[in-house]
Amino acid sequence: MPYLVATERLGWPPLRRWHALTMFFGEVQTRLRYEVAPEKPTATCHLQVRGNDNALCDYPWQLLVLVPGQPPWGELAQWLRCDECEDKWIPTNS
Repeated sequence: MPYLVATERLGWPPLRRWHALTMFFGEVQTRLRYEVAPEKPTATCHLQVRGNDNALCDYPWQLLVLVPGQPPWGELAQWLRCDECEDKWIPTNS
């Protein structure tokens, strides 16, 4: 069964001036797709059976965006792959 590769975020947020709250709370993800490198996954990637299904690890589908071009799971950098999805992934020839 072919899986869909989805990510928690595409691209990098635009550079902002330092804000006092950043010191206390850190950077906050406000969108799933940013203007800088919008085609590149920059957060944990997950596997889905269908686009409106939770990931294999049960990560909510509403917080995922499909990776453009659907790269093969095995070709993603190891640091981008969800460990739980990796454990449940069954390689296919398709």
